[in-house]
Amino acid sequence: MKISEALANTINTFKNANIESYGLDARVLLAHILNIEQYRLILDNQKDLSEKDIIKLNDFTKRRVKGEPIAYITGKKEFYSIELDITKDVLIPRPETEQLVDLAIFYARKHSTVLDIGTGSGAIAIALKKNRPDLIVYACDISYKALEIAKKNAGSILGDNSIYFFKSDLFHAFKGKKFNLILSNPPYLDIASIGSLQKEILFEPKNALFADAHGNETIRRIICRADEFLSNNGFLIIEIGDQYNFIQEICAQNNYSVSILKDYANLPRIAVLQKNK
Repeated sequence: MKISEALANTINTFKNANIESYGLDARVLLAHILNIEQYRLILDNQKDLSEKDIIKLNDFTKRRVKGEPIAYITGKKEFYSIELDITKDVLIPRPETEQLVDLAIFYARKHSTVLDIGTGSGAIAIALKKNRPDLIVYACDISYKALEIAKKNAGSILGDNSIYFFKSDLFHAFKGKKFNLILSNPPYLDIASIGSLQKEILFEPKNALFADAHGNETIRRIICRADEFLSNNGFLIIEIGDQYNFIQEICAQNNYSVSILKDYANLPRIAVLQKNK
């Protein structure tokens, strides 16, 4: 089977399975299997696939048709122009979260100490440290398996000991520590919404997606405790879902000023908090 035939068959299979990004997904999977850049699928379209490649493509195609995300199939995901290793133990980094990194780069003063809560694959912490090597970056997660992935990504991208990793339920491991900037992409989905979500999302770790109290509980815990760990004039930056009204209310209760920024889909996405003096 030639590359052109394999690609056409995979595209048709994904299209018939109502996979929205059928063309892109087919190209990503085939290029990954062949270990080539996607443009080579066109230049080398008459080359033959090996029997091993065909078996792997069939397996990957079946997994994708069942709804498994591309990132879990390939084990890779690009975030902020960085390629990360991804497993089913971590949330798949989204393009929307890159806006959080943009804001962190902007708000972090030189040589600031930063904490990334719920680091998962390490995407936020690694992207920030790579673009702002002057920063002292800490990252934590409640999952040992997630931390192993984050440490591996940080080591391969930045080198060993570039980021300080801790197993911690939010601030538990940081008693007495102060940070100039605290970041988090916390779980913020309401478990009641599970029936309306894309099937791809259900492959991701539930504790990284869903929070109690209609999705508000983890955000509430972070905001209510952050003051203890923020230095003077420090910022707390959180990715949010549809918690606009809740964020406004909880910030008022805890004496924070808050700015909420929208994403490219014009939806509230990032909350930037600073303690009122």
